[in-house]
Amino acid sequence: MPRYLHTSIFVNDMAESIDFYTNKLGLKLLDGPLHYPGNADMAFVGADWNSYVELVFDLEDHPPHELGNRYEHLALEVDGDLPGVIARLRSQGVKILKEPRKSPGGSRSIAFVEDPNGIPVELLEPKSGPIT
Repeated sequence: MPRYLHTSIFVNDMAESIDFYTNKLGLKLLDGPLHYPGNADMAFVGADWNSYVELVFDLEDHPPHELGNRYEHLALEVDGDLPGVIARLRSQGVKILKEPRKSPGGSRSIAFVEDPNGIPVELLEPKSGPIT
């Protein structure tokens, strides 16, 4: 059966993006950055290889990447206390887009931060009960 593997995003600065996803959000650098001459640099961040974010720095000449008009956000589940995570990220200079609040369904708290490339990242407190 097919399964979800990863989301790939273009980044404007590979080192800054790796720092954000690993040192600030707590994901692991799974591989990279890998250099593909004339094509791209790539790195992979996640908890493991079951689902991850592929960071791509395009080596071809182009203006800085901007968000497309059909892109919504990435979502990550945090370990533990969401307000505490937001306070830590704020102290590290991360832009907070939306403070913690209950999700529309009211089942858990969510907040939004912005990655160095302008991509919104939804942070969710751990889900209690079975995942559906």
